[in-house]
Amino acid sequence: MIKNYFLDKQISISGWILIILTGALLFVFSLPHSMALRKLLFLFTFLLSCPMFWRALKEKCKPLSIVVLLALLLQVWMLVIVGFVSEHPAAAFSEWKGQWLPVFMSLVIGIGVSDTIMQSRLRRPRTAITMLIVIPITLFLLVNAMVMLREMLLVGKFLPNQLGITFDKGSTNYLIALLEPLLIADMLGRMVKGVRVIPVPGWAISLMLVLATFSLFATSSRNGLIILLMAFVLGAVMMIFEMRKKYALGKMVTSALATTLLVFIIALVAYKADPRWQTFTETIPIAWDIDHDLRWLHADGTDAPITPSGSTVDISQYNRIAWLHEGLRMLIQHPWGVDISRSTFHQLELKKFGHAEMSHSHNSWIDLGLQVGVLGLLFWGGFLLLLIKFGWQAWKAQQEPLGLALAILVVTFAIRGLLDSIFRDHVPQQFALVAGLLLTALLYNKPAKSAGVPVNSNLNPPPNQY
Repeated sequence: MIKNYFLDKQISISGWILIILTGALLFVFSLPHSMALRKLLFLFTFLLSCPMFWRALKEKCKPLSIVVLLALLLQVWMLVIVGFVSEHPAAAFSEWKGQWLPVFMSLVIGIGVSDTIMQSRLRRPRTAITMLIVIPITLFLLVNAMVMLREMLLVGKFLPNQLGITFDKGSTNYLIALLEPLLIADMLGRMVKGVRVIPVPGWAISLMLVLATFSLFATSSRNGLIILLMAFVLGAVMMIFEMRKKYALGKMVTSALATTLLVFIIALVAYKADPRWQTFTETIPIAWDIDHDLRWLHADGTDAPITPSGSTVDISQYNRIAWLHEGLRMLIQHPWGVDISRSTFHQLELKKFGHAEMSHSHNSWIDLGLQVGVLGLLFWGGFLLLLIKFGWQAWKAQQEPLGLALAILVVTFAIRGLLDSIFRDHVPQQFALVAGLLLTALLYNKPAKSAGVPVNSNLNPPPNQY
């Protein structure tokens, strides 16, 4: 019976293994002390996905080839930097191999796995792809939240800046950034279209949102909260803009008010719960003046400046703004790039001032620009813009919720790059994997409803639906 089930779905044994490994990989990516396991899973998953990737590239040649080509051009340009620009070619090559080659490989995995699922006889293949993303991320966040909650219960109060089971608090909110576009597309889809992207009851979606929000507060992730709010606003604008001619004004107003209220509540709680926001406006002009005050070279906040109101600047805000200003200057001085290294900004500052305590600029676009120059940024930016374009077109033409989710995912990822150094380590690998899954799902001419289940319908559609 099990064998007949597998044969009926037209997914080979290797295809099922690939799907399982991809889910495991999304879970393990953020797990501490698992580098060997992650690399083993990653390599095995990549090798299994290559034939499916090549099949997808041949069948969906025009749209996929452009995306893959831009991603490939970035890799080639990095090798040019390694061979002709870098002062330490061997170290730069090692950095490229460990940091950016896996990003391209992750894109290959996402495309290959998505093609495997979309070519199958699964009743709702896009829903299967959605759950492949949602399940491992939600499971990780749930385990992580339980560990953080246990620590709070032991001391009897709310504890900020928690790590949970991760090695840094960023790992948690980067996972949330992958999940929240699907949650937002689902919530707005239920309000406006009456369909659900994630085939679970509404209360389960609410719990997932509570889990994500609690995790952001517990890790004290201000930027994560900003991106969450921005994602809700962006999703609501995209949804209302496209649906305004098809639905009654009352329903549109109700949806807009519900979204606004949710965003307002989260923003208010975030502002009240984090005193670091109080000095933000006064910190900006102080931090931007990097020529008369060099205290921004001391990342630990030694002798931090004082605001006109008498308060000490928030050192995180102060450093990020100052490093942004200095990074822009450095990029103008080195438009062709310097070296493929995560510490390029640090090395340039050390060479210029003889002292530098920061490891990077905390701005992904600056850090990447100093590595690959303006041309490399154009390749990377073009890659992201194409993903946004395909997601937006799928939503605009078919009202496809996964298109909305892909567009939100990429826009918020690009904006988050202005606030944190996320174009490094495993974060762009996770992003490329999820983006590849969603993009390829959109390129198959399945009915739009295959990604969403009517809210008031049975979860099992008729066998002959497709």
